[in-house]
Amino acid sequence: MSVCGDIWSASTTIPYVTPRGRPRGFDRHQALIVATRLFWARGYDGTSVSDLTSAMDISPSSFYAAFGDKKSLFAEAVQDYMQRYTAIYIEAVACPTAREAAKRILDDSIDEFTDEDRPMTCLVVSAAIHGGADTIDVRRALEDHQRALAAILAERIDVDKDAGRLDATLDTATLTAWVRTVWEGLSNQSNAGVPRAQLHAIAALAMSAWPDSPLPKAKRRPRTR
Repeated sequence: MSVCGDIWSASTTIPYVTPRGRPRGFDRHQALIVATRLFWARGYDGTSVSDLTSAMDISPSSFYAAFGDKKSLFAEAVQDYMQRYTAIYIEAVACPTAREAAKRILDDSIDEFTDEDRPMTCLVVSAAIHGGADTIDVRRALEDHQRALAAILAERIDVDKDAGRLDATLDTATLTAWVRTVWEGLSNQSNAGVPRAQLHAIAALAMSAWPDSPLPKAKRRPRTR
């Protein structure tokens, strides 16, 4: 996965020239990353507009002009998360088999989880899930997103079932949920500080449980008299 720009820590300042409008040199994308780090560290409810403007080194008026309000900013941070993982799934299902697609989903997600140039967005998602009334719409969007990702993988699994690369009696929903369960576990382990190499080793071990391809049917031999 490509890295979108350099990451600013929460202590990084954005040049501020005048209290009117946005400061010269204001980088909206970098400001979004600063905000995401704050949401990760403090949760949605624990992050105030004052915290955000202080970390971005901008005035409240500049903040509202750029992002609308805290709720809109948080929704944008989660939207960025959803777009990145949607891209992972779409690229993965182009692989020749569903097994390779599932492996790529896990491997690319691990690289995303452990990218030092990105905030730990899975914890931002956790903040949305455990937030108050202000994050209800975001939670619903996340639920829809998770269902959409599952559908992308399920469709790829069905293609392999139809092509005979997977047992036609295999339950697509169960295999899809299994991949998602492994994904969630890797995400949690990443948040706990497990190194990238170990996460990839865990994913490889998990993929050893992928169902085998069905054996080709033996051709009947002609009867001999």
